[in-house]
Amino acid sequence: MRVVEHGELTPGFVDRSVVTIGNFDGVHRGHRVLIGKVVERAQALDAVSVVYTFHPHPLKVLNPSSCPPMLTSFEDRIARIGELGVDLLVWARFDREYAAQEPELFVRTTLVEALGVREIWVGPDFGFGRDRRGSIELLRKVGAEAGFDVRVLEALTLPGNDGVVSSTRIREAVARADFETAERLLGRPYTLRGPVIRGAARGRSLGFPTANVLCREECLPPPGVYAAWVRVGNATYPAAVNVGPNPTFGGSSTGVEAYLLDFSGDLYGREIEIRPVARVRGEIAFRSVEDLVRHIRRDVAEVRRILGLEGSPGACAAP
Repeated sequence: MRVVEHGELTPGFVDRSVVTIGNFDGVHRGHRVLIGKVVERAQALDAVSVVYTFHPHPLKVLNPSSCPPMLTSFEDRIARIGELGVDLLVWARFDREYAAQEPELFVRTTLVEALGVREIWVGPDFGFGRDRRGSIELLRKVGAEAGFDVRVLEALTLPGNDGVVSSTRIREAVARADFETAERLLGRPYTLRGPVIRGAARGRSLGFPTANVLCREECLPPPGVYAAWVRVGNATYPAAVNVGPNPTFGGSSTGVEAYLLDFSGDLYGREIEIRPVARVRGEIAFRSVEDLVRHIRRDVAEVRRILGLEGSPGACAAP
């Protein structure tokens, strides 16, 4: 997949294309169905499949207080879209100047002149451009004049209680530590990724050395201790993961620390992936370090029980 920034587009950049536009946070099951249609139709029309997206999320610029936490980092979003067979990803650096452009001008200059759009695929709540005045109706109006079709794909709905697949519903599931629902909606496990950075090294002094992870994802589960699987390179380890401010030591900012069971080695600077499975307990401010250590031992035993690893030390493949 070729990745270009919006400013690199010029008239005739692509001769003919099938395009979809959106934020695609999480690249969940619904997104993948939509992008799959774009890839399928592009192949049928001998055209280029194009995903057009934004960075940062428009609300981070226009209304930061209402911007939801992102399920995926920008880099991870690009990588996951690239796995779907897309030919070209165009991303726009979203700022107030970009947001001020008239939607019809965007359609004519970007979609028609630069990308040679033949079909555009969008969801039913699609809106774009200045004050979101760009609508499906506007796309159809310009399409009738410029010679492209507009296809509206209804939101993906799963059977049973899962209902409509959306980034909002996935965030809600993560917020209540419901990782099973999040996985069904995402179509893959919910994970946190990032490099291991140096922290206060308190865990090491307590006999439980933890990896402090600089997570790229913004959407974190609620504070507490979690049973999780942690992938380091090609190996996967069971882990007790703490999310929160570490109140026993007066912490105030949210952090993510992973204690890998049955692991020894240096993780500083390495990229790891955390897959939470279940919440063990909420965040607690202990009266003493001794109380904390006793509780950590109980947490580790509970993590082993949840992951089905009682009496089974060592690296293993996650289920």
